[in-house]
Amino acid sequence: HSVAQSVDSSDCIMAPSQSRAAGKGLGLGLLCAGAASTSQLFVTPLTGQRAPASVAGQNGQARVQPTADRQYPGSSLASFAVLGAGLLAARSSKTSGAATAAEVEAPPPPPPFNPAEQLGAGAPLGFFDPMGYTSVGDERGFNKLRASEIKHGRVAMMASIGLVGQHFIKFPFFEKAPAGFQLMGTGEGVLGFVVILMASGILELAWREREGFEPGNFGDPFGVNMYTEEMRGKELNNGRMAMISVLGIFVAEMATGKDAIQQF
Repeated sequence: HSVAQSVDSSDCIMAPSQSRAAGKGLGLGLLCAGAASTSQLFVTPLTGQRAPASVAGQNGQARVQPTADRQYPGSSLASFAVLGAGLLAARSSKTSGAATAAEVEAPPPPPPFNPAEQLGAGAPLGFFDPMGYTSVGDERGFNKLRASEIKHGRVAMMASIGLVGQHFIKFPFFEKAPAGFQLMGTGEGVLGFVVILMASGILELAWREREGFEPGNFGDPFGVNMYTEEMRGKELNNGRMAMISVLGIFVAEMATGKDAIQQF
């Protein structure tokens, strides 16, 4: 009784997995012990044991002389079964305890994808998404929109240079072609538009987004070795400014009929 009181109550509390493992081992032990005990009914005494002796008792009646305690192999089998079941329960409890400790020490999952922490969310507006196109955790949707933003920004940067340079530079067979949107009313303009459209389609098929790479990352075909976080941020900002500039040039030309240089 004193020994039982000295046991700390915290040592008697087992995790659910440990309790299940110990219960399985104890149940197996009881099953083996029961089977061994039942087998005693069908086991004959060991060789060399003395049979009960009959002696003459009082009044000449035969009386059975008690013999020494008999030992059956079933009792030893039951002992070994209980011992084995106890060892199995202890081993299962130890293994389950180690698994439970590993689960407790597992690192927490990474935080969800946050668009506000991605490249391009800089001063002065920070993360600018007034229409709510992106959401926390939707990395795939964000990457698709970012790839489109980079592509339109790159096209707009080339277009802004072309809208300014067309006032001074004329390609062969386009010397008499007007500048701006008026070019689309001539044969040269339609031909040039078809050529640009076909070249754009070839580039779209040749350079496609790749799994595991950042949006807009098509390698370094010219070997300039400038693909850094700083340059990626500058490309985003310049592309955004170029898209606004091209839109402004188009609106001004439609309102006045003058190209980008003639606006001044």
